[in-house]
Amino acid sequence: MAPTVAATSAPEKLSNGRVVSYALGDVANNLAFQMTSMFLMVYMTDIAGIPAALAGTIYAVTKVWAGVADLIAGNTVDKANTRWGRLRPWIMWGAAPLAVALVLLFSGTALGIGRGTTAIFVYVLLVDSLFQLCYSFVNIPYGSLSAAMTQDSVDRSRLSGARSIASAVTGVALSAVISPQFQGIGKLMDNDPAGVQTKFMVTCAALGALAIVFYLICFANTREVVPRSPGKVKLSNTLRTVAQNKPLLTLCFGAFFLLGAMFTMNSVAMYYTRSVVGGAQFFTFLMLAQTVGTIAAASFVPAITVKLGKPKGYVIFAFIAVVGYVLAAVVPQGGLIVAIIAWLVFGVGSGGTNALMFAMQADTVDYGEWKTGTRSEGGSYSILSMVRKMGQGLGGAVGGAVIAAYGYNGKAAEQSAQAVDGLRVATGWVPAALGIVAALVIWFYPLTAAKHKAIVTELNERRLARTAPEVAAAAPQAGAPAAGRPVVTFFEQYGAGAEPIARKVAERLGVEYVAQILSSDQLERAEAALVGAGADSGVTRFLRSFSGAGTSDADLAADAADLEADRNLAHDNAVTVMESVVNGGVVVGRNATFVLHDHPSALHVRLIAPVETRVARAAEQFGISPDVARARQEREDRVRAEMSARLFNWNPHDDSFYDVILNTAHYSVDEAVEVILNAAKIRAHR
Repeated sequence: MAPTVAATSAPEKLSNGRVVSYALGDVANNLAFQMTSMFLMVYMTDIAGIPAALAGTIYAVTKVWAGVADLIAGNTVDKANTRWGRLRPWIMWGAAPLAVALVLLFSGTALGIGRGTTAIFVYVLLVDSLFQLCYSFVNIPYGSLSAAMTQDSVDRSRLSGARSIASAVTGVALSAVISPQFQGIGKLMDNDPAGVQTKFMVTCAALGALAIVFYLICFANTREVVPRSPGKVKLSNTLRTVAQNKPLLTLCFGAFFLLGAMFTMNSVAMYYTRSVVGGAQFFTFLMLAQTVGTIAAASFVPAITVKLGKPKGYVIFAFIAVVGYVLAAVVPQGGLIVAIIAWLVFGVGSGGTNALMFAMQADTVDYGEWKTGTRSEGGSYSILSMVRKMGQGLGGAVGGAVIAAYGYNGKAAEQSAQAVDGLRVATGWVPAALGIVAALVIWFYPLTAAKHKAIVTELNERRLARTAPEVAAAAPQAGAPAAGRPVVTFFEQYGAGAEPIARKVAERLGVEYVAQILSSDQLERAEAALVGAGADSGVTRFLRSFSGAGTSDADLAADAADLEADRNLAHDNAVTVMESVVNGGVVVGRNATFVLHDHPSALHVRLIAPVETRVARAAEQFGISPDVARARQEREDRVRAEMSARLFNWNPHDDSFYDVILNTAHYSVDEAVEVILNAAKIRAHR
C-alpha cells in the first residue's frame, strides 16, 4: 500500500504591500498619540497659558479616562460584523473623528478661547477626553488586526516588526518637525500670539490629514482572513479572576510606577531640553538616542531572559533606566552630549522593561488559566493597559506639580534658576525614585521561570486531553489513535535527511506520510521580505528580536490578539496531527513529537548530522549552492525551534523528547530506514 501525502500547502504569505500598509496604520496612530504625548503639556502651559499644576491635572484625568475608554472600545469593537470584517471598519470610521479631535485639541486659543482662563482649561480637558475616546476606537482594533490578517507566526513577526519600526521612525520624525517650534516660544507669544496659535492649528490639521490618508491606505490594503474565535470572555468574569492572579496584580502594580517614572520624564522633557540642554531643536537628538537605546535593548532581551529569567531581567533594565534618569538630573548646563547619553541609557532601560513587561503579561495569562480555568488574553491585557494609562496620568500630574512648585512660568521668556532646578528634579530625580519602586515591586514577582514552565506543561496536557475527543468524533469509524497502528514522528536538523527517510519509512509501514507544513522556500521568502531580497541572517535576526519587543500601549492589543491566535493555531495543529495518525502515520515536524508524546505506539525520532555534512547534502538534494544551503541551515534550525517554543513552549532540541537520535552522517538512507523500522517494531511490542 503506497503512502498518501497530507496536504502541505501553507496559507498564502502576506505581500510586502500588505505589511507596509499595515505599518502605515501605526504611523497614523503615532502622528496623533505622540503629538499629544510629547507636546501637549508644553502647549498647555506655554501657548494656552494653563498653569503647570493644572496642566498636569488635565494630563492625569484624561489618561485615566483613556484606560476606561480602552475597556469601552474593546467591548464595543468586537461586536461589529460588516462586509469589511470586524476590525478594519473601525479604522475607516474612526480616522476622521480622531484627526478632528487632534486639531481641536491644539486650537483652543486660535478659535478665540482666552489664554490662561478657566474656559481654556475646561476646553482642553473636554477635548482631550474626546481625543482619548476616539484614539481607543481606532487603536484597539488596529492592534488586534495583525492576528486577524494571518495565523502564520513568521508573517505576524513581519507585521510586528514593521509596526515597531514605523512607530520609532514616526516619533523621531515628529520631534524633528514640531520641537523647533517651541524654541523661544515665550517671546513669540509676546510678539505674535495669533500667529503662533494659528501655526499650531495648521500644523495639526496637516498631521491629521496625513493620518487620515495612512489610515485609509491601511484599511484598503489589509484583509481579515482569520475567523473570529467562538465565544468571548466577559470583562466581568475577567475582573473576578484578577483577584486570584497574584502575578498579574504584582505586574500591574510595578507597571503603574514604571509608567509613572517614564511619563514624569516625558511630560517635562521639552521644557528640560529648552532650559537645560540649550534649545528645543535638540529634542530630536534625544528622541533619536532613546530610540537607538530601545532597539538595542530589544536585541538583548532574549539572551537576558534565557540566562536570568524575565523578572530579574526586568529589574536589571529598570535600574538601567534609573541610571539614565540620574544622568539627566546632573547634565551640565548646555551639556548636549551628556544628555544624549542619558537618553540613550534611558532608552535601553525603558525598552527592556517594556518588552519584558509584555512578555511577563503573557505568562500571567497562562497562570490565570491554570488557576481558574478561564483564559482571557484580551481581558487581562485590558487591565494592564488601564493601569499603564493610570501610570501615565500619574507621571503627567507629578511632572506638572513639581515644575509648578519650583516656579515654572509658561508666560516667561526665560525661566529662573529655581525653575530650572525644578526641571532637573522632574526629569531626573523623581522618575529615578519611581523607577526604584517599580524595580522593588517586580523583585517580589511570584511567577518564576521554573513555575511557569510547569504550568505551561500542565496546560498543554489539559488541552491535548480535550483535543483527543474532537479527533475521535471527527473519525468515528477508526476511533481515537490507539496502540498497534505504527506512528513515527521526525524532527530534524536542516539537511539531516528527514524527507527521503520519512517517506521510505511510511512506504514500508504502509501508512500516511505527512510533510512539514512550511517548506524551506516559504521560510526563505518570508524572512527575505523583512529586509528585502538578499538580506543576511544577522539583520533578519535583529529585526525578528525587535519585532517581539513591545514598547507602547499599541503593542498590548496586538500581543493579546497574537496570543489568542497562537493558542488557536496550536489547537488546530494538534487536531490535524492527531487526525492524520488515527490509522497510523509518519509525520515530519508540525510539533508532532510534542503533540503525540503520550501516544502509546509512537516512536519519536530526531535526525542530526555535522553542519558541513548537512549543508553538502542539502545542496545536492535540492540543487542549490552551498551558500544558499548554509543560509537555510542557519535559518531553519533557529526559526523552527522558535515556532515550537512560541506555539507549544517546548524545545525540540531537548533530547529527552526522543526515543531515537540518529546521526545520519553514519548511515545511508536505506540503513537509516532499517534502524528506525527496527526501533518501531520494538516500540510496538512493548
